[in-house]
Amino acid sequence: MDFLRIIQSNETAITERKEKEMPESIFKQVSLDILRLHQQTVRSLLATQCCNDCEVHDAIYVTLDGRYYVWLPCMAEAKQPQTGILLIEDEDSHARLSWVASTREVKQKDSLYNRVVSALQRKMRRTKNKFNQTADARLLELTPQQGRLTTDSKDLSLSPHDLVKALYPATYQLGEFAL
Repeated sequence: MDFLRIIQSNETAITERKEKEMPESIFKQVSLDILRLHQQTVRSLLATQCCNDCEVHDAIYVTLDGRYYVWLPCMAEAKQPQTGILLIEDEDSHARLSWVASTREVKQKDSLYNRVVSALQRKMRRTKNKFNQTADARLLELTPQQGRLTTDSKDLSLSPHDLVKALYPATYQLGEFAL
């Protein structure tokens, strides 16, 4: 199955799917897996389709406010992909998280750009890796649409709401309290 058909079938599933929350008992089982996976990984794979070619990028990432930001150090000026598939995997814990996400480029002039670059630098320092900023690098914002978490014992669909709830539990709980 080619990349475009995968994207189209996922987009169809998203539009047909009614937003409903994952039952709390199941969410409690997977939220720790989601959080741990984000804490233990630095790199991701991002598959996109540009100019009718499928490209796979090995990229560092961070999450801010329920969105992923990936740093693509070698992406030349090309037509920006509208959709991508993001894969985050930890082979040691046999956990894999994938998202179909809409994309947009964050330009250097955007105030968000410096905030994300600072977060990427902090993440790289924690792992004692170097963050390389090159002239042809691009920063992409990915807004998750439909996700899937796979572990040894679980294979679950995730919504963007599940991601935010797992990564920012205190914020989520404060929001519920305010209602």
